Amino acid sequence: MIPKKLLTIIVLVIFSAGSSHAWAQMNATIVWDEIKQIASENGYKISALISQSEKGINVTDFTLINKANETTEVATVEIDLLDIQILERSDGSVEIRPDYDQEITIKLYEGREVSSFVLKPLSDNTTMIISGEVGAPDFKINSSTLGLQLKEYDLPPRYQGNEFFEASIILNGLVANQAFAGKIQDSPKSSFQAGYINLFLNYDIPAEQMSGLIRYNLEDILVISRQDNLVSNTSANLTNLLETGYNALGSYSVGAGSIEFDFSSPDGNLKGKLASENSNVSSSLTQNGLLFDAYFANGLFKLSSSGMPIPVDISFKNGNYGFTVPILKQMESQNFGLRLGVSDLLIAQDLWGLIDPNNNLKNGPINAKIALSGKAKLLENLTEFRPNFNEENNSNSIPLEVDEMFLDKLDLSLMGTSLQGEGSVTLDNEDQITFDGFPKPVGSFEFVLSGVNALVDKLISSGFIDSDTGMGARMMLSMFTIPTGEDELSSKIEFNSLGHILANGQRLR
Repeated sequence: MIPKKLLTIIVLVIFSAGSSHAWAQMNATIVWDEIKQIASENGYKISALISQSEKGINVTDFTLINKANETTEVATVEIDLLDIQILERSDGSVEIRPDYDQEITIKLYEGREVSSFVLKPLSDNTTMIISGEVGAPDFKINSSTLGLQLKEYDLPPRYQGNEFFEASIILNGLVANQAFAGKIQDSPKSSFQAGYINLFLNYDIPAEQMSGLIRYNLEDILVISRQDNLVSNTSANLTNLLETGYNALGSYSVGAGSIEFDFSSPDGNLKGKLASENSNVSSSLTQNGLLFDAYFANGLFKLSSSGMPIPVDISFKNGNYGFTVPILKQMESQNFGLRLGVSDLLIAQDLWGLIDPNNNLKNGPINAKIALSGKAKLLENLTEFRPNFNEENNSNSIPLEVDEMFLDKLDLSLMGTSLQGEGSVTLDNEDQITFDGFPKPVGSFEFVLSGVNALVDKLISSGFIDSDTGMGARMMLSMFTIPTGEDELSSKIEFNSLGHILANGQRLR
């Protein structure tokens, strides 16, 4: 089978010159030395024939070798690459020019067994240029089409020669740029833009009775990233980097995107599709924490399986999720948060029929928004946190002490009902007695619930619940809410400094 590291190998082959930030000057010799350094850092040794020309360096019989050992690899990997020319240009830049008419061969040696894969490069109007001032190089790739296609393969006899594989990855309209700025080249910036990316994988393994098909398509991709104070690319851990001022910013946007899959095995089959019309992702990482947000528009999720009585079919107009997490331990409280939302989420009628077979309840859009935030002290660096899940009592494993909690927004609506809420509490971590081992909260939350009585009536009339159960639900609500409008209930839950809990002024604890 295709090894897990194959994609990493492919990326190394195509983009090897753009992975480092230690260029010393713009000439062919230094560029070739850097390529060798990149290979070495990834565990590969190089075998090649080198010849000088007036324009630069010619590299032929170019092979990467990664030998197996007991700790890292189960197989020796040998990659026969394309011949390349490293050409010095009159404008002071250096061009890397692979011979795309050749093929790439990857061989895996596991004991006496050998597996080989032949990859055909796909290229149209591709240029790879290294330019810029000494100490601050700029690596650019421009290509109308760039990719790889699995052309042929040869597997060990134990596979009986019946396996079938198809695979390709194609990038169209590619414009990529990697710049290394800063006095010690410690502030790389990069951008990646493509008209579309297509990934295709089709396989059939009769001996294992397994087959599968994956199609992954993205359109109008734009990725921008920036890092500052990246003092080392290998030795420094994340804690040290952040403490010395390292930060990273990134943004990602894509137009229409989808992934489709169809798998079969003796256990059954699984088929599905996940898609959206556009999406945006942004993130930042600093010593003050990690901030991440993702947004999606006009999405859908379909899933069917021989083990599922009804296929899943869900769509939504907009969706988002995000979080704020502190990373390093500090004396002062730090921000944290969680953000989730979905609008006009629709469940296909076949799936809804499992809940409501007689179609008594309205299968309408579901809307939900929730935003939580707060202040907390991190008791140890999250980068060094290693919870022991094998311990029986792991309740105190998270090194976080919450000081304040805010319900910034709660807005839910479905089946004609809605719930809104907001509020906040301050937690007294010095008082672990009032609430039996938990910090004492002081604050309040307010909620408004609409349409619940009409929903209870529908549940009774449709036979979901009997009248006694409906009456019990109404009595339970009356303990925590008061009527404030037509089929509208409100509630204010308070935690006072005496350790009392009150609902609309009535003491519950």
